[in-house]
Amino acid sequence: MNRCFAPLLLPIALAACHGNANINFDGNDTDGNSVISTDANGRIQIKAPGIQGSITLPKMPLDAKNFDIDGVTLYPGSTLRNLKVNDGNSDRDGQVIVEFESPAAPTVVRDWFRDNMTKQGFKVTTKDDNLIGTTDDGQPFALQLRPGGDARTKGLMQVGR
Repeated sequence: MNRCFAPLLLPIALAACHGNANINFDGNDTDGNSVISTDANGRIQIKAPGIQGSITLPKMPLDAKNFDIDGVTLYPGSTLRNLKVNDGNSDRDGQVIVEFESPAAPTVVRDWFRDNMTKQGFKVTTKDDNLIGTTDDGQPFALQLRPGGDARTKGLMQVGR
């Protein structure tokens, strides 16, 4: 990640700070690693060339309506559990990994994602309760869904390489 962009991630992390998920923005550059992360307690940690620190902010919810990838939000009523964005000079440059929980059975969540992804121009293939394919701009994605208890689904979405 270019050194001058690391501080620009701070407002994103501050806006994303909430009480139920972990969020990490990782990047590498020739001077070292840059990481901005939040935890379930609202603590934000920043490590970048020339800057390091942490702060704790009030908890704020981050749910389905606060998040989207290429125009596709999470299933209605879903809760974001983990978000990781890899950016920099690595083989995972630009990869986004999202873990979430949804208030419906896996097949319902899968069908909802398939329909909404298709509307946004994704190329989608269904495999059991999972989806694979490419986004509208050709980035690969994989959506893995599994039962999470009483009519709930635990999901893992990876977008990018």
